Amino acid sequence: MKKKTNVALFLVVLGFGVLLGGCAGIPTVKQPDVVAESPVVSIKGMVSVSGDKIFILKDYISTEITSRKVDLKQYDGQSVEVTGEFSGTTLYVDEVN
Repeated sequence: MKKKTNVALFLVVLGFGVLLGGCAGIPTVKQPDVVAESPVVSIKGMVSVSGDKIFILKDYISTEITSRKVDLKQYDGQSVEVTGEFSGTTLYVDEVN
């Protein structure tokens, strides 16, 4: 009797394997390509230096800016356009025009 139970169990497991094995052939839905926004931002405004911090002022809003490429302090009091990428609330400037 034990042998019949083992054979029956084997056949049940084999049957489920065949049924579930066919699921792999079901085509999947292709996700549409995602278009991400560019992380590069440009801001036109006046540069203001306050101690060790540098800001660009536009429409009564100040944004902290910093750069490893450009000496931003030389633009203090000038209207410029800065281009860079945000990290948190600070804009890391790559270019000044």
